[in-house]
Amino acid sequence: MQLQEAWATDNTLRTPESALFDPARNVIYVSNINQNSSSKKDGDGFISTLTPAGKINNLYWITGLNDPKGLALHNNVLYVADLDEIVAISTQSGAVLGRYKADGATFLNDVAVDESGKVYVTDSAQKRIYQLRNGRVTTWLKNTERDRPNGIYVDGNRMVVGFNGDVSFLDPETQRWSNWTTGIKSADGIAKIDEGFLVSSWQGEVYFVNPEGKNWRILDTSEQNINAADISYSDRLGLLFVPTFKDNRVVAYRLNR
Repeated sequence: MQLQEAWATDNTLRTPESALFDPARNVIYVSNINQNSSSKKDGDGFISTLTPAGKINNLYWITGLNDPKGLALHNNVLYVADLDEIVAISTQSGAVLGRYKADGATFLNDVAVDESGKVYVTDSAQKRIYQLRNGRVTTWLKNTERDRPNGIYVDGNRMVVGFNGDVSFLDPETQRWSNWTTGIKSADGIAKIDEGFLVSSWQGEVYFVNPEGKNWRILDTSEQNINAADISYSDRLGLLFVPTFKDNRVVAYRLNR
C-alpha cells in the first residue's frame, strides 16, 4: 500500500491537530491549536472549514477555543476535545451547543462517539478516558494503566486506543485491554479502511496495520519536520487527511492498494 498526495492546503492554518470530513455538509473540519499553551486557557484556538478539494472555506468558523485537538461527529454535532472541556458545536448553525467540563482533566486529546451517541475522550496527561453522556461528563476509565493514551476509535463493540509505542484494543463492557500492534511511536490518529487501520505517528509517519496487528510504514515526513497528527479517512472522497501540526497545513492522500 502506498500514499499519493492529492492536495495540500496553504499554510494559513495554525498548528492544525485534527481534520475530519462531514459528508452531510460536504466540508472538512480542522482544529487549530494556534499557540500551544496547555498550562493556561488562551482562547486563541479555532476550527476551520475546508472544501473537499482542500481550499480554505472559512478559516475562523468557530473561535474562542483554547487548544482544540480531536474531533468527532454524531447527529449533526461536532465534538471537540479542548484542554479540560468537551465542546459541542452544531454543524448546521455553527452555534456552540455546550461546553462540558471534565473534572480533573488537563490534556484532553482525542474524541470518539459510539452508535448510541456516547462520547469518549482521552486525557493524555491523566491517563484517563472520560465519557460524555446526556450532558454529563464522568471519568469512564480512571487509569489506562499504560502510557499516555492519545488516539481513540470506536469500532463496533471494541475501541482502538493509541499509546506511545503501541496500539491496543479495549473492550467497553469489561474495560479489559488486549494487545494489537507495537512499534508506532507517539501513536496519534486512528482511521479505519477496508483492509485494516491507518495509524499516524505524531513525528510524521503513517502506518498501515492489518487485522492481525502487523504494521507497515507507508509515509514518513519526519526528516522534513512535517508532523502527522490526528488523521482521518473519508470513504466517500477516498482521501486520508493528515494535519501537519507545526507545518500549518492539511495534506490529503489517496491510497494506492
